[in-house]
Amino acid sequence: MLRKWSVHVIREGRSQYIGEVNESSEKMARCAALSLFGVGADEIDAGEAPPRCVAIYPDDDFEVSPAA
Repeated sequence: MLRKWSVHVIREGRSQYIGEVNESSEKMARCAALSLFGVGADEIDAGEAPPRCVAIYPDDDFEVSPAA
């Protein structure tokens, strides 16, 4: 059964909400979050990366938790 998971990036010691994913487990939610919100070095180098407020950058820590 799919559950809704909130995705948060940890920056400067604070948790910042960036969106949601739907998956069956926390492990799969983490994979989905990286697939949906993750930014690669090639995108950054090409100047095509989205703003940090809506993405997971290579040096970011992130977490998923069941959405309320």
